[in-house]
Amino acid sequence: MGTSSNHPSPNTTNWNITRSVLGNTQVSEDLQSREIWRAALADRGDALKNDLGMPLLAAACEIATHAKSASEALGKFEQNVLSTHAAGLTLDLGRRALARAVAIKSGANGFAAELFAETAAYYASRDLPSFVGAPSRVKTTTEAIALKDNLKNLARQAAQSVPVRTDPTGWKNYVAGVLAALQKEGKK
Repeated sequence: MGTSSNHPSPNTTNWNITRSVLGNTQVSEDLQSREIWRAALADRGDALKNDLGMPLLAAACEIATHAKSASEALGKFEQNVLSTHAAGLTLDLGRRALARAVAIKSGANGFAAELFAETAAYYASRDLPSFVGAPSRVKTTTEAIALKDNLKNLARQAAQSVPVRTDPTGWKNYVAGVLAALQKEGKK
């Protein structure tokens, strides 16, 4: 029988700010989203841009566009990953995004949007469970799930607001554009 554990965000000023707003019912979801991305970039900076901008994920856009099934897409993605000996959380998020994009036939744009949605969910999930039921925070796990879904939707919208390019350099520029959009006020 496995157990689940919550690995919180680092105890830094940027993540402390994010934790002060995450799940807070008096703070807009838009602001909560911006603070998550600001903290992630302050914490990881170029490493986050490089992880999300890796050529394997640019190639996944092409796979999402042409694959006939999720299993075919994931098989091609795994071949690419194995050939480069790459590993990591971002690739796991990419696998999920690819499967979803192919299942709903949303192509490269869908893959890109789902990649950022999965990343937003990961960052929110590190701390959000700790706040369920606390004063001025989401009261129930159902509310926490709804908040996480809304944070994912905000990430999807930001990803869809930037034109996707699937060549390696274009993909890196795309990622930088989405990360900038995720930190702007008033995105909808």
